[in-house]
Amino acid sequence: MTSRVTSLRDAYEALGLVPGDGPVAAKSAFRARVKTLHPDVTEPTPETLTQLARIVAAMELIKAVGPTGLDLEITAEQAAAGLTRTVRHGDRPLLVRIPAGVLEGEIIHAVGEPDIAITIRITASNPVPDRPAAPLLDSADLDAFIHEYSRPSAHARLARWIRKAQSAA
Repeated sequence: MTSRVTSLRDAYEALGLVPGDGPVAAKSAFRARVKTLHPDVTEPTPETLTQLARIVAAMELIKAVGPTGLDLEITAEQAAAGLTRTVRHGDRPLLVRIPAGVLEGEIIHAVGEPDIAITIRITASNPVPDRPAAPLLDSADLDAFIHEYSRPSAHARLARWIRKAQSAA
């Protein structure tokens, strides 16, 4: 048996799980397996050390490509009406569509990003009299999101420059 783990399927199988079990189950299975295979508990043989290396590699892979969790705070009125928001994850903006009637602690995913889970946190808000209803989509957020994704990448700009130079020649 080799310690090489090349895919998530291999990683979950090394831990005795199926890929749908998720990172929480993987973490508990990892801890249980390490407790039985650790050299302080079990006589270190090439087989046990190989198994230990395999589950460590599996857990590292699951952590590296596993889902990311973010929190998003909205008011109770926004939760009842639903809205669309952008959230920054590192230097990337993510578009999040929050359906009407979302509940506290509910987990939704960013648009086009199934590995990024967003937990909804509903905050108490004081009602403001004579205040117009907030739009479902903040135009500044949408403009920033569109600008970020409509801007050509450095690779695209270089390719365009090369095509221009070749057509001029």
